[in-house]
Amino acid sequence: MEERTGVPFTGVDRLIGLAPGDDLMALLTRVSGMPVPGKYRRQRSQLLDAMLDGHFHFGGKKIALGAEPDLLWSIARFLTEMGGQICAAVTTTLSPVLERMPVEQVVIGDLEDLENLSVGCDLLLTNSHGRQAAERLHVPFYRLGFPMFDRLGAAHRVSVGYRGTRDLIFDIGNVFMANTKEPRPDTWRHTEAPLAHTSSIPAPEELVTITELT
Repeated sequence: MEERTGVPFTGVDRLIGLAPGDDLMALLTRVSGMPVPGKYRRQRSQLLDAMLDGHFHFGGKKIALGAEPDLLWSIARFLTEMGGQICAAVTTTLSPVLERMPVEQVVIGDLEDLENLSVGCDLLLTNSHGRQAAERLHVPFYRLGFPMFDRLGAAHRVSVGYRGTRDLIFDIGNVFMANTKEPRPDTWRHTEAPLAHTSSIPAPEELVTITELT
């Protein structure tokens, strides 16, 4: 197009993450000669807050990915920047971008290969066809890519730029949080038997137990 029209272009290989968003804003500022609008500065600040809150839940998690090469590259870089570890990466075809993937090996294969490589992972991430594999592996599943036919609003979900990256951190982080084994809030009780009353006012035996513990 540049050869035919004389309009210069700049290629970007991903738009998920803080640094890619900064690069895009710097490019647009340079081309337009105008400063970054305030709303994008606010979105960047929100992304920084999300990264700070989310890295506790991403750190050290083993994640299996299955996607087309461009999406695989973008999401793998984003997840490793958040502290995750890519334990399996499967894509559909060869691409030069695969040589820069933050993983020892990228397998050209299908969902069966992804399932075989995902044993013991903390999260399986691929399109809607991966739900059966996640169920068999008993691992959390996050839908990303095409097709996504079993969730409403999938076509309207934004996962690029400052705002999209922020929402991606929230979505995936919440999956990790929802599947983390946490102590039950009532483990201080002497018995696991449910209480007979439904009132929010503590029963006498509860008050005694609390007094003894304190």
